[in-house]
Amino acid sequence: MSKINEAMFDVRHIERYLQEGMVTQAQYDEYVAGLEDCAENSEQSAIQMVAHDRNRRVIISEDGPQEEDES
Repeated sequence: MSKINEAMFDVRHIERYLQEGMVTQAQYDEYVAGLEDCAENSEQSAIQMVAHDRNRRVIISEDGPQEEDES
């Protein structure tokens, strides 16, 4: 692959760079194909999100949304 700064493939910007012609689809495909598969290094984690809306509180977790009345 031609020498291109890895920052050009940043997922936050790649779509714009492709549209503007700063990176070609072939260059991007080659970059992605050359990435190391690190799936074995991953681990699952649980998160809990809390949404507040005036008189109710919704907790979203692995078990699904649960609504609590705060009045």
